[in-house]
Amino acid sequence: MPAGQGSTRDSVTASLTVLGLLDRFDVLVCAGEYERTKPDPDGFLRAAELLGVPARECLVFEDTDLGIRAAAAAGMASVRVPQPGRG
Repeated sequence: MPAGQGSTRDSVTASLTVLGLLDRFDVLVCAGEYERTKPDPDGFLRAAELLGVPARECLVFEDTDLGIRAAAAAGMASVRVPQPGRG
């Protein structure tokens, strides 16, 4: 399972460490590690590549419209996760 996308590696690693979840992710793909940002699918496609999984077999959990658009552009299914307090 990948994590990261829009945040720097240091930020993602720190957050996942505090939550005790860092060891739950096989791959981190973070800001600055792919060429184009959302809604371009580069980050999602890079994660799929690193995992060795075809894009069509991926499921993206996203909290933004740009992320949902990027997942669709990558050919990945997606689930919209509302941000806390926004229902």
